[in-house]
This record gives sequence, C-alpha cells and structure tokens, in this order.
Amino acid sequence: MSCTCFPNHLGLLQTNKRIMSLGASLIFRQIQDRFIYLDCFLMPYAAKKKFFVNSDIFKELHILNHRYLLRIFIFLFLYLSSSATAIYCNDFIVNYGFLVAIPFYILAGASLHGICLFTHEGVHGTLHEIPWINNLIGSLTGYPVLQTLAGYRVLHLKHHKYLNIDGDPGLLENYYTNKYVIAAMEWGYFIFGYISFLSIIPFQGFCQGGNKDKILIVCDMLCITLMVIFIFWFLPINWVIHGWLIPLVYVHFMMNIRGMSQHLMLEDHHDPFKGTRTIIPHPVVTFFLCNENYHIEHHVYPGIPWYNLQKVHHILKPELKAKGSTIIYSFSEFISQFVRTSKTRISA
Repeated sequence: MSCTCFPNHLGLLQTNKRIMSLGASLIFRQIQDRFIYLDCFLMPYAAKKKFFVNSDIFKELHILNHRYLLRIFIFLFLYLSSSATAIYCNDFIVNYGFLVAIPFYILAGASLHGICLFTHEGVHGTLHEIPWINNLIGSLTGYPVLQTLAGYRVLHLKHHKYLNIDGDPGLLENYYTNKYVIAAMEWGYFIFGYISFLSIIPFQGFCQGGNKDKILIVCDMLCITLMVIFIFWFLPINWVIHGWLIPLVYVHFMMNIRGMSQHLMLEDHHDPFKGTRTIIPHPVVTFFLCNENYHIEHHVYPGIPWYNLQKVHHILKPELKAKGSTIIYSFSEFISQFVRTSKTRISA
C-alpha cells in the first residue's frame, strides 16, 4: 500500500521487515525495529500537512506495553466489589439502602465505563500486536455495556478518516441542516444517545462494512444476546437491577457527555487541532477515562496507545497553543457551554 504522507523518497520507512496489518484499522506495525507508523487513510491531517511521526520519542510512544492491560482487571475488581456492596445495601439496609448505595452505583458505573473504553483501543489495534488477541480483548470489554467491536470499528474509522466533513458518521450536519432539527438531535444525543447507539452502531456498521465486518458484527450480537439471556435467566433480579442496570445508567450518561464533548460546538474543520477538544479533568476522572479525554492528541496520533496520550499532550503543548486548540478543564464546563450555545443558536 502506498501512502502519500510517507513517500518512499524520504527514506523514512523500510518495508522489508515483518509488517502486521490489524484488519480494517489500517494501522501497520513494524515490529522488528519497534517503529510504528500510521496509514494516511486514518490521518487526513498528516496527508495534507506532511505532519508525521519522525522522532525517536514518538516511535517509543507507539510501542505497546501489555502491563497496562492490568487496568482492565483493576476496573473489574472495582466494579464487582462496588456492585456487590450496592446489592448488599439494598438487601440489608432498611429504608435508606438505595441512598447509601448511590456512591457504589457511581463507582460501579465508572468502572464499567472504564472497561468498555478498551473496545475503542481494540478498534485502533493498540491492545495487542496479534490481531485475534486484540480483537478478542476489544470485544469482551465491550459486551458488558452491550457494545460491538466490529460495528464500532466500521463507523469509528470513518470518523477518523472524514473528521467533521461529509462522510463522518458522527457529524449531525451530514443528516440535517435545519438548526432546530440539529438542536433537537443534540439534545437527543445528550439524553438518549447511548441507548440509540446500541442499535444504530451495529446496524450502520453492518450496512457499511465489508463481508468480514458483517460476519463479526453478527457474532458480536449473538454473544451479547446470549450474555443478556444468561444474566436474566440465571441471576437474581435484584442482582441484575442493582449490580448491572443501575450502573449502566451512569455509563449511559458518561458515554453521551464524553462523546459529545469531543467534537461538538467546534469548527467543522478537518484539522484535528481545530475540530477536536481535549479535556483535562481531575486525575481521578482521567484514571477512569483511560486518557480518552486527551482527544486532540488521539486524533493526531490514533496509533499511540491510551497510556501515552498524556505524554503526547505535554509534547504537543506549543503546537496546541499556536493553533488555538480548545482545551477545557472539566466536563461540567462543557455541559454549561453546550446549554448556552444551544440556546443561542436556536434564538439566532
């Protein structure tokens, strides 16, 4: 595959060593000399501006470190312990059990949300160098929140390729242009987004994906269906409600807010420095988000794994400042901005 943003005459890349393709992600890894580069198909900014990884620092940042997969097990422990505590509170604390359990619902939801973020990493092939292991981890971490890796991959890679232009499945203006309809869609996204995505993502992914994608989406949906049947058939209903469904409410709103905050109300610009937002919240929030809040950095270097994005942010600080990139410091700041901007656009 040729790539205009990595022309052969630059002598930047040698292709005579082992190259592993991670399926539809179009990410290639040159394992032997530990140098990793990205196909310009996923980096339109790189293709246009010749902005590519060429330093030893960024080469190192692309290297996968499997010990960070332990974060999944940390989240799993936090989820199981907090959901079990929430169940106990409702079963054995008279009158105020639900109120006492609220902090544990939040912790369980945050942990469940943290687990599902590894599905996003699986889409980009940054969980493991071996494709089937990468895809297996990505799928399994999505199932608890009813998310399909295969369907998400089809749409998410198009989002990277067509950032904020025609073809981006996440750009509302690609569906309607009426400002009132768009405002209604934004508020619908804010309130119902995740619920609707549970059906939209696999359906659109099936329609837009290739034959292999279709097979994988069907397999994902079959596994999720069997999981749900098992949960409701074999587990006590109070366990299901207090240990899974209520934490999923937190996951629902966190998915909506996080997803909206990444690109909404920014210049519809193909340049990720202008069309993407980075949020730097409290370190505890960042921990549960697995650095997903460093979203400008992710769009500039989609092949860098989550645990190195904070380092990328510090390296790119001068570039971010020079380009006037949007950086805020809490999700509440985004919500406030969203409400104000939505009212202004409707009344204009």
